[in-house]
Amino acid sequence: MSQTPAWVKKLTPSGPQGHELLAQERAKSNLPVRKVSEFLFGRDGIEKKKRILGILEKEKVFDKSQNYFAGRTERFKTALARAKRFRQLTVQYKWSDEEILIAADLISEPGPYGLHQSMFLVSNFALKKRTARNFEACATHNINWCTIHRQLPIDASLFFL
Repeated sequence: MSQTPAWVKKLTPSGPQGHELLAQERAKSNLPVRKVSEFLFGRDGIEKKKRILGILEKEKVFDKSQNYFAGRTERFKTALARAKRFRQLTVQYKWSDEEILIAADLISEPGPYGLHQSMFLVSNFALKKRTARNFEACATHNINWCTIHRQLPIDASLFFL
């Protein structure tokens, strides 16, 4: 890769940037942010977010600073590592369904098991009644919906459009 030319290194932004404009607007506001936050999310909800965020921030695998520079293969490997660690954290901390949703929202990135968690486990009650053993294996992530979709009375090719 070629070196960055000197004239490019000397370039500076033309004016105030987005984060600077946002800081200026926030400084002008007299809105009680803490009170509004407590009204919208409740103290308990805010504390849960802070607690879960603290756990996630300690995990190096959730660092997104290098996402932009990663290629397709690296992104896939990273996504699998994040999904695996996310699952380990849910078991380690015994997170409730609500806490899992909060953590997924804080991670704010689609993962390889997103469809499994958001569609298959939530909506497939018929399978749950028909094959309780298989549903339990899916709920604990011992198997993924991809391995069990053959038992569903639908055309699996619809998932791979």
